[in-house]
Amino acid sequence: MEIVKINYLKHTFKYDFLNKILKCSNKTKFYNNLISKKIKSKQKIKKDYLIINENGTKTLLYFHSGEFSKNPLNYQLNFIKKLATLTNYKIYIPFYTSPNPKDMLKIINSLNPHVLISQGIAGGITFSLYKNFKNIQKIISISPWMQFNNQFIDTKVKENIKDLINPYLTELDDNVESLIINGNKEFLSSYINLFCKNNSNKNIKWLEYYGMAEGFVFYPTKESIEPTHIIANFIKN
Repeated sequence: MEIVKINYLKHTFKYDFLNKILKCSNKTKFYNNLISKKIKSKQKIKKDYLIINENGTKTLLYFHSGEFSKNPLNYQLNFIKKLATLTNYKIYIPFYTSPNPKDMLKIINSLNPHVLISQGIAGGITFSLYKNFKNIQKIISISPWMQFNNQFIDTKVKENIKDLINPYLTELDDNVESLIINGNKEFLSSYINLFCKNNSNKNIKWLEYYGMAEGFVFYPTKESIEPTHIIANFIKN
């Protein structure tokens, strides 16, 4: 396992606000307001998912964090568009409000992607489902929630994942390369640490950015440029 700790000396964006928002009691109201804008895109839309870069050379599947929005938010979509440009991959983005492990497996089996990218609670579910994967070559997880017994997970999602092991307990093998990126200000970052320690002899690259909080990679700021290119290079190489 490769561990990289990165400290930005000057931040161009105040990331702590998202951590505070996630901890407040009216999180649902906030996110309902946040997602009120519809996705404006000329990309191809299927019944259950959005396709970015239809003529891409290989297939990538992105599971957004869900819970608060059926569609990925605009800043997440812009990040995926950048990846499509940098990698020339065909990227599928499923629509869902509450991540469901059974549905996620069905999508994986039907699309047969080479690479999985997941975020937040979907990132944790991805690692909990790890033993069920067959042809996945690489997993990229951004700010994954590696512990399911917490107050921030929606009741419906808890029902969906009740039979899964906590992702930080998952034991990987050497068949899949994994890249994990998170900020040390995330409220579940300690469980990412536990997961990586439990799999210290596996094929994992773990990048933790000091001073960064939940999902900073997706934001249109200078701090997101480096990890975006790291992810693109990881996908291509």
